[in-house]
This record gives sequence, C-alpha cells and structure tokens, in this order.
Amino acid sequence: MSHLLQKAAEQGNTAKIKQLLDKGDDIEWRHKGTGRTALVSAAIAGQRDAVEVLIQHGANINHQCSAVGYSALAWAGELGLTEVADLLIKRGASLDLPSPQLKRTALMAAAQSGHIDVVRLLLDQGAAPELVDFSHDNAWTLAAERGHVAITSMLEAVGAGAPTPPKPTPVLPWPVRPDDVPATAEPALVVHAYIQASFDWETHGRELSKEGDALPDIFWQEADDIVSRYCTLRERVYKRLGFGWPPEYTPDDELLSIRPVSSRVEVLVCDAPRENGMRYEHLFVVKQAGGEWRIDSVKKRMRGTEDWSNGIL
Repeated sequence: MSHLLQKAAEQGNTAKIKQLLDKGDDIEWRHKGTGRTALVSAAIAGQRDAVEVLIQHGANINHQCSAVGYSALAWAGELGLTEVADLLIKRGASLDLPSPQLKRTALMAAAQSGHIDVVRLLLDQGAAPELVDFSHDNAWTLAAERGHVAITSMLEAVGAGAPTPPKPTPVLPWPVRPDDVPATAEPALVVHAYIQASFDWETHGRELSKEGDALPDIFWQEADDIVSRYCTLRERVYKRLGFGWPPEYTPDDELLSIRPVSSRVEVLVCDAPRENGMRYEHLFVVKQAGGEWRIDSVKKRMRGTEDWSNGIL
C-alpha cells in the first residue's frame, strides 16, 4: 500500500522503500489531503538518503504538492535543508519552478524563511532572483520584510533588489443610487448594497459578541434577510453560519469591472487595502429576474492568483 511507502520515506527507511517499490507500490501515490508524494515527504523530513533512493527509482523530482504547491526543492528551501536541496539540484530539479497559485520559487521560500545557506546554494546554481510571486514580491522583498539583512545583502550582490511596482489596477467609481431608485435596478448597485448590508451585519455581530452571550436568533435571521433582499431566490446548499473580523466585505472595497456575459453580468470587486497586505477578489454573478438585478453567486480568489473558489452568500 502506497501510504506505507510514504511513511517509510518520512522515516528514511531506505530498505523498506526498496522493498515496497519491488512489490509494485506506486512511487507517485499522493496523499489525499496534501498531495505529497513519497519524494516530497522525504524531502520535508530531511531524509536525504530516502530522497536519493526515490529519485533512482524514477520519482518525479518536480512534483508539486496540492496544499501550498511546493516541490521537494521548494520545501527544502522553506525548511533550510541544504543537503537535500543540493542533492535535488544535482539530480535535475527545476531551480525556478513556481508554485501554481502563489508563484513562489525555492529561492523565494528560502529567502523568506531566512535560510542563507540554501539561498547561497540556489544563487550559485543559477536561480533567478528577479522572479516575482502573486503579490509582485521577489526573493529580496520577502527577505527584507522578515528582516533577513544578510540575505538581502547577498541578493544585492548579484544585482537583485525591490522589483518595479506593477501598474495599479484601474478602479471604477461605485454608482450613486438616488433615494427613489431600488438597489436592484443595476448590477453594480445591488452588489454594493449587498456589501454594505453584509458589513453592517458582521459589525453588529461583533458588537453583540462582546457581551459574551449567545447571539440571538434574530441576528441570524438578518443574514437570511440580506440574501432574500439582494440575491436570487433559489435553494442554496450552504448559507452563512458565522462571521469573522475583519469582515468579509467593507464599503471601501474597490469596483474593478462590470462585464456582461450572455444572460448575466459579472461584477468584479477587490478588498480595500488592508494592513496585512493580503487582499481577495470577489466575482459576483448577477442575473435579472422579474425586472430586478439580483446576485446569483460569488467566487473569490487571492489577488494575483488564478483559481477561483466558490463563496457563500
């Protein structure tokens, strides 16, 4: 069974690895939750000899796990495993392979985590310090944010520095709704009204929670009322069962685009700038029903990444 192969890899049990492979275990078996193969698991555990055996038996050296998208080399950079990184490079691991979503390379991972020996190794082998990730950070800025002065100096010695800032994304003004015009009159109007109502609801919930008592049923009914007021009246598998802080949306969120697509309109919104720098984009799908524009669904993704995940209205 291939999970036994992964366990043997994590433990560095090379004899067991060979035995299982000889019996036909799948060397590319992936953990259901993390997407890690035996090779990735061995690298994370710092088991150099296990990594060597798995590579000799044909393991995919550039496989990227599904959790964060790191390859074995990127994990070695993240964890400061210089000997493992050196072996992987010698056996042909891709130096500048970016993770699928965050676009992080092994050099970025090592620089951010402060592992100067791995940074030196990667630079000596030709890793590209100018590459940028999903948020337009490169190895230098990731190291600088963590205060790794020796690493920023090393990167500067090879000509690296802060990348040129990207051009700002144009922001559209939210439409102003006259008092006598319903929020459902236009796609952007209904999205903005929903955002404001959601913000007010979460703010109210935060104030109520400070009192220490269980939130009253009427509070949760307010969430259902918001959906009824601004969204299509269809059965939904999931509904909001909680709230967070900072809130999901704020009235200062930015309107990026309004795009008609067939029988619907897609309204793209981005979080207002936040202290931690992490921002999400929200794609509202708005449909017309009975002469009203209503939100039918929403998706979200981290700004700068490609894949959307379904949101809950």
